[in-house]
Amino acid sequence: MIEIRNMTHGFGDKTLYKNVNITINKGEKIGLVGANGAGKSTLISLLTGKSLCDSGDIIFQGKFTIGYLDQYASVDRDKTVFEYLSSSYNELFELEKQAEKLSTEGAETQDMKKIERASEIYEELLNRDFYSIESTIKKYASGLGIDKIGYDRLMRELSGGQATKVILCKLLLQCPDFLILDEPTNHLDEMHIEWLVEYLRDYKGTFLIVSHDTQFLDKVCTTIFSVEFSNIVRYVGNYSQFVRQHNEKVEFQEKNIKSQEQKIEKLEEYIAKNSCRTNTARQAQSRKKQLDKIVRLEKLNEPPTPKFKFAYSPIRSNPIIDIENLTIGYHYPLIKNINIKLLNGEKLAIMGFNGLGKTTMLKTIMGLIPALAGKIKLADKLKIGYYEQLLNWEDNNLTPFEILKNEFPKLEDKTIRSYLSHAGLTSKQMLQSISSLSGGEQSKVKLCKLMIEPNNMLILDEPTNHIDVKSKQALADAINNFEGSVILVSHELDFVEKITNNIFRPKI
Repeated sequence: MIEIRNMTHGFGDKTLYKNVNITINKGEKIGLVGANGAGKSTLISLLTGKSLCDSGDIIFQGKFTIGYLDQYASVDRDKTVFEYLSSSYNELFELEKQAEKLSTEGAETQDMKKIERASEIYEELLNRDFYSIESTIKKYASGLGIDKIGYDRLMRELSGGQATKVILCKLLLQCPDFLILDEPTNHLDEMHIEWLVEYLRDYKGTFLIVSHDTQFLDKVCTTIFSVEFSNIVRYVGNYSQFVRQHNEKVEFQEKNIKSQEQKIEKLEEYIAKNSCRTNTARQAQSRKKQLDKIVRLEKLNEPPTPKFKFAYSPIRSNPIIDIENLTIGYHYPLIKNINIKLLNGEKLAIMGFNGLGKTTMLKTIMGLIPALAGKIKLADKLKIGYYEQLLNWEDNNLTPFEILKNEFPKLEDKTIRSYLSHAGLTSKQMLQSISSLSGGEQSKVKLCKLMIEPNNMLILDEPTNHIDVKSKQALADAINNFEGSVILVSHELDFVEKITNNIFRPKI
């Protein structure tokens, strides 16, 4: 279906791919994994034609349609949700118009050829389920929770997450031959993720999915493409099977490297001792030739694993937050009758479908949005560290080092570099513009702020959306080790369960 031959591609002075050779076969269900910044988004850009590789070829064999979930795609903001979804079938609507015109003209002029052609088009529309379009749209929309948003809502009125769900729905309705999804579960709750799982299991075409949701990959993928050491390696099986195979491969490689290093060390010692001796110089020269012929195995330079540790400032007040009969929303209520009492050191997870109002609830608690009704009592001198899910920066040209230096001007340069290093950034990444970093690398910069400034409480809104598996585990450990209170919004149940079983599920 797609063949990648000797592909080399880089970004700036960083080589992401070097002489990659791999194929995507028809019908494969592929999960694309790799560390933050390894080049997953770049590969998607290359496959969709948004970028051209520096050298090598990407060959598309035969004709097929490609559908890509682009969260930044431009949409007609004046259309309603239903009108936007219906545009998936524009080709069929045009055929219907053509059939109606032919039928009318044929009846008026008694032109049997036009009548027969109209009949053929109506038959084609019937075979392509044209007359079930509305029920199909509503079936898909309901599966993704779009019915809760409202079919008559204008696209301009939707939040970013809601709009992404609608764009995803339209893409699935189009049913392309090759489907590319980048973090499709980021704006879905558990129920809608399960619907997407069932959809992908039954999908007849080929798909490639980038996701850090390992449970999701386990359920839908039968092949894993792993971006490692400037290459793409194919593993047969789901994500769990990939992890086992990859760990075995790393262990085997490390043993080989150690064995080779020992052999090289013995050869070097022999050469050093015997090169100047007349009776052993010939043997030393022979050993030197052996040494020169050895192709040295590359060490496995895994990207740094973050060591998050959130700064804590003690507080004696208890409870930290006391919420009574709270109603949140804007011009109309989103969630009513919220009652929460959070004790000092307690951790609470908030889960529920996208668009329900979870982010609005967090901002209302912090006083960024006024409550519509009810009471919120915060502990005296409560200091909250807030992680906002959107990756927004005042100046996209600033580097992570400059961002932290501007926010914490009293910190020494080496201290800032140390914090960024603990957050999992390399020395080179610290000095790149923030916009050039991957979503996961940008997330680590935001988490780094919470490592520097002491807080009594953390409010984290979807902190796992962009980070890789190792970083996600490091984040869970840091939240568990934080002595203060935590309110966490997440759609990933397996992540939440590592932290707390205290889960609040808002109801409309």
